[in-house]
Order: sequence, then structure tokens, then C-alpha cells
Amino acid sequence: MSGTRIRRPLSPARLVPVLLLLLATGCATQVRVNMLQPAAYHEASLTKVVAVLPFEGPGGAEFAAEMEGVLNSINIDDKPYFTLVDRASIDKTISELKLSQSGLVDPKTAVKIGRLVGAQGIYTGVIGAYGWQDTPFKAKRSECVKREVRRDKDGRTYEGACIRWRTFNVNCTKRTASVSGTPKLVEVETGRILYARNLSGAAESSGCEDTRPAADGEELLARAKETARTQFRRDIAPYYVTREIALMDTGDGITAPEAKEKLKQGIAYAGKGRLDMACELWGAARILSPDAVAIQYNLGVCAESRGDFEAALRLYRQADRLLGKPDDNITLALNRAGQALQNQKKLREQLQEE
Repeated sequence: MSGTRIRRPLSPARLVPVLLLLLATGCATQVRVNMLQPAAYHEASLTKVVAVLPFEGPGGAEFAAEMEGVLNSINIDDKPYFTLVDRASIDKTISELKLSQSGLVDPKTAVKIGRLVGAQGIYTGVIGAYGWQDTPFKAKRSECVKREVRRDKDGRTYEGACIRWRTFNVNCTKRTASVSGTPKLVEVETGRILYARNLSGAAESSGCEDTRPAADGEELLARAKETARTQFRRDIAPYYVTREIALMDTGDGITAPEAKEKLKQGIAYAGKGRLDMACELWGAARILSPDAVAIQYNLGVCAESRGDFEAALRLYRQADRLLGKPDDNITLALNRAGQALQNQKKLREQLQEE
């Protein structure tokens, strides 16, 4: 298959952060924003029509099914991000070529299969660990075997403090589940390896004969696989992260009492989930006191929440200059907005539709 892709125009709205919630904390009002991040492996994210071959090693078919499940579950704007080649087509091609599972790891073989099934990229790989094991150990216990006998004022006896203890061991088990594999994405057109990384996860539980037993192995293995799936998900496609952005309420640079009141009112609206009204109030306050640090900064938060990172960066820089000294919130905001601007180019490319 050729590598030519037809790109459709990308709506700017797809890059806009989603405002989730505004909340007031004991220190400051914060805005939670769900922000889209680019995939860690850019070329892998651009390879949209893919097939997954069984991995080599114990649990290889199961691990490949996990990777296939991740690819199949990714949706951006309620649309599938990847197109997966039908599993029946892959199995039929492997059978027709009379290939063994160990031979599927070879990039040349992967390319051959990819061309036959119409994929742009083929995932294959090797499993290092898949399952769980038990490790026995002893745990110390102690119990009272003799207590002092005491009498109350009426002559009735009762047990007092322990005067003799018995120490003994009980049998215990530590159960550890682990999964690790090295998936590789081979570009069908060129044979290049676009993605290769060791994915791993582990989970453990302990139990003793006199308490509850260790967690079930399958349950632990599921936790370990979830860790590996999460790594893989962030590597290959855009994903959302939630940022908590603190607002500022400092009076530095405010010269008009009305501007100070509007700043306060805006923060109150923000604390009730009304950032729209808050931004309107702060915009009016900036006209009254253009050198107010908190107003400039909070308007930067407004710009960031609607995805206008260039405006946000300008406003954060202005707040930084006006304050004239380091501030943790402003430093975080400058770094965050700057990184978001760098991410936009990659996101536009990754979100282009075939």
C-alpha cells in the first residue's frame, strides 16, 4: 500500500481544552481543564491502518490481543482513531503463507503480511513475561497464653494483664503478577520500525493462612496488563490529561476600587462554575486597572481554557513582568502554555483524518 494520505481540514475546536470543573479550595480557586496531549511516538500515531500479529513467547497471542484491544478502543471526537485489519484476514494470510509464530517477529515477514492484508503498519513483538508466581514466606505471630488473675472488691475473679506470651510462625504467600513485551510497529511501505518499546506492568498481593489469602492471580495479572495498556495508549495516539490551574487574587497593581471588586466577583463566579461570567468581569476590570497582576493572569487562564495559547502566553508574561518577582503559579502557567503551543503542531498532524 502506498503511504499517500488524504488529509481533511482539522477543526480548531478539536484542539481546545475542555473545561471540566471549577472548585474553591482552602487556598485558592482552581480551574480543572481536560487538555489533549500529542502521542509520545509521533510516527506511530500517524500510521492509522494497522494490523497486529501474534507475539512470540508465552502469552504472545493474549498480549497481542491486549494491544489490539487498545488500538480498537481509541476514539477522538467520538470517531475511531485507528482502522484495524480484520483478525480473520490476518489469520488466513498467515495460514496461506504457512508461517510459524516465531517467524512473525521478522520485519520482512511483517511487511509481506502487511502488503497482503492492506495495512500501513504491522505490530509484532516478543513477550518477556506473562503470568504470576507465588513466593512462600513466614510471618511471626504472638498470643497470650497466661494472664494474671485478679479479684474485684466483691471477690470475683477476672483476667488482668498478660504475663506469658507465645511466639509462632504462620505460612504466608506473596503472589506477584507481571507482564512485559516489546511491541514493534513496522511501516509496510518502507520496512522501517516506527515504534519499539518495552511495555511492562506488575502487581502483587500477600496473604497468610490465618488472615485473608493473597489476591487471585488473574486479578493481579489484569492489573499488570492495565499498566502496560496505559503506557501503550499514550505512546501511539493523542490522550487527555487533567490540569488544575490556580487563579490569583492578589491586589498588586490594582488602582481602581471597582477593579478590585470585579476581580473578587469574578473569582466568586469561577468558584461556582461560571468561568464565562468571571472572564467578562476580569475583562472589564483590566480596563480600569491595566497593570493588575491577578487580572492579567486570570485572563490568561480564560484564554488557556478556550485553547488560545498564544493569548494565554502573552497575558502570563505580562503578569510576570508586572509582578516583578518569581511566582510559582505564573511560572507553571508560562511553562504550561509554552508547552501547549509546541504541542499544537503535532496534534494537528496526528488528528488529521485519512
